Amino acid sequence: MLFQSTIKKIILSCVFVISFQSAYAESLKDLQTVWLSTENKETSVVSATANSYALVAMVYTGCAHACPLTIAKIQSILKDFEKNKITNMKVILASFDVKNDRPDKLKLYQADKKLSFEQWKFLSAVNDDSARELSVVLGISYKDLDDGDFSHSNVITLISPQGEILSSINNLNSGSEVLVSAYQKHIKQKR
Repeated sequence: MLFQSTIKKIILSCVFVISFQSAYAESLKDLQTVWLSTENKETSVVSATANSYALVAMVYTGCAHACPLTIAKIQSILKDFEKNKITNMKVILASFDVKNDRPDKLKLYQADKKLSFEQWKFLSAVNDDSARELSVVLGISYKDLDDGDFSHSNVITLISPQGEILSSINNLNSGSEVLVSAYQKHIKQKR
């Protein structure tokens, strides 16, 4: 009986997430959440792109394994974009560690990793709801393990300057071809 109850809760949670995500899945511009930039200024995810195409992911600075690999993967994707003469790409990394990843800490982390302040933007959630809403829209699941660590998925999403979700990769072993192709297709459609 306990097993059936647990299964029922999981199914209901999945239905909620899928229905919530489908309501927003086409664009980030409709998100009402406020984030803090490393300059400690309020911003939205879309306005942080500065009217450029962007790769968006969620990370946290206390992560010793997957998040550094996510950053390395994004650097690899950027090189693939450059090989295809795509150079107007921004990177938005939003933290889901609301308690610890405040703007000053993100700025230090960005400097330590030698990530360009012009191209890379780190965002700090003002509250748990902001982080959760963005994660649902991007299809990222995470759970605070209450010991400073998080269990989380690794999704990298390509968005247009208007915040439209164009494509994503759902693991760090995926190639970047799908993202390059989605960018090129979107550019052709705009002509």
